[in-house]
Amino acid sequence: MMVRSYIIPVCQALLVHALVIAAFTFNWESDSDRELTPQPRVVQAKVLTMADPIAARKKEQAKKKAAVKRKADAKNKADAKRKADVRKKADAKKKADAKRKAVAKKKADAKKANAKKKADSKRLADEKKQAEDKRRQQEEAERLRQQQLAREEERRERELAQSLEDELAQEQEVADAIAAQSYEALIKLEIMQNWHIPLSARNGMVAKVSVFFVPTGEITNVSLIKRSGDEAFDRSVVQAVERTEKINELKQLEPHVFDKYFRNVTITFRPEDLDR
Repeated sequence: MMVRSYIIPVCQALLVHALVIAAFTFNWESDSDRELTPQPRVVQAKVLTMADPIAARKKEQAKKKAAVKRKADAKNKADAKRKADVRKKADAKKKADAKRKAVAKKKADAKKANAKKKADSKRLADEKKQAEDKRRQQEEAERLRQQQLAREEERRERELAQSLEDELAQEQEVADAIAAQSYEALIKLEIMQNWHIPLSARNGMVAKVSVFFVPTGEITNVSLIKRSGDEAFDRSVVQAVERTEKINELKQLEPHVFDKYFRNVTITFRPEDLDR
C-alpha cells in the first residue's frame, strides 16, 4: 500500500522534467537554423516538491470523512426535516382533529342544549296543559256540583212548595168537604120540607134522585136514579124537588166547590127520615 502511494508522485515528477527538457531542445533546434543574434533567455526555476503520501492519504481520508459527514448531515437533516414534516403534519392533524372534535362537541352540545330546550319547553307545555286540564276539570266538577246543589235546592223547594200546596189543598178540601156537608144538609132540609109522603109509603122504601144545579142555586133538572117500587112514593120524591126550585145559599159557594160538590147532587129519600 505504501509503495503504491510513492509511485504516483515520482511519475508526476519525471513527467515534468521530461517536458522541460523537450521544451529546451525544441527551442534550441529552432534557433540554430536562423542566424539570429542570440538573446539571453531567462529561465524561471520552479521548485518541485514531492507530496507527502501520508498527508495525502490523511487528506483523502479527511475528504472521505467530510463527504460521509456531509452525507450523514444531509441525511440527518433530511430525516430531521422529514420528522419535522411528519411531526408538523401530525400536529396539524392533531390540531385539525382537536378542532373537528371541538366543532363536533360544540354542535353536539348545541344539539343537546336544543333538545333539552325543546324537551323543557314540551315538558312545561305538557305541565301547563295538564294544569289547565285539571283546572277545567275542577271547574267543570264544581259547576256540576253547583248545578246539582241548585237542582237539589230547587227540588227541595218544589217539594216544600208542593207539600205546602198539598197541605193547603188538603186543608181546603177538608174545609170544602165540611162546607159541602153543611150545604148538602141544607139542600136536603129544603127539599124535605117540600116532600109530602104518600099514604102508601112504608119504612124500608128507598128512592134516589139526581138533582142538577146552576151556580145561582136554581134546579135545572131532576131524574130518578133508584126506584122504591112504589109509584106514588117515587112521584112524591120528584115533586118535592120540583117544588123546591132553587137553593139561594148555593150562590155563596166558591166556583170550584160548587163544581165539585153541587153541580150534580144525589139525594136519598126514606120514609123514616120524616115524621108523617
